[in-house]
Amino acid sequence: MRVRLIGAALVAVLLTMVGCGPRHTEFDAAATDPVPLSVVRHGNEFTLTGDVTDPAAKRELVDAVVSSADDVTVVDRLTVTPNATTPDLSASAPVFETAEVIRDFSLRANNDTVTLAGTAATAAEAAAVTDAAEHAWPRRHIVNELVVAGAR
Repeated sequence: MRVRLIGAALVAVLLTMVGCGPRHTEFDAAATDPVPLSVVRHGNEFTLTGDVTDPAAKRELVDAVVSSADDVTVVDRLTVTPNATTPDLSASAPVFETAEVIRDFSLRANNDTVTLAGTAATAAEAAAVTDAAEHAWPRRHIVNELVVAGAR
């Protein structure tokens, strides 16, 4: 019995040495595709999801959302991922401040595209939010999916 155990151990060591043993693979988070950034507002609740480049960018986005309106609740589901392709979030506060009147506002950022959505009361409100986004992220493609309430 002892001889069999020693023999099995030697075989395992030899197989490992020649590359036939068990392989240990590590998960490389940087190799996965980043999750697009999403900010969705329902009344006074904002849900933030997706990947941001670093903790400072995460803090900037959370601060921009919190300062945009009174008495808001933020659900933070952001993940820090170094290879994320989010826009410069230090410039995002004016966008959320302008969109404060849009109770169902949402913003999605994926690669070089930022998409705005929600229902504005007037065309001027929708245009102001779009202008703020274009000013905040001049090198990004801004897609305006904002609609005006009552417009056909």
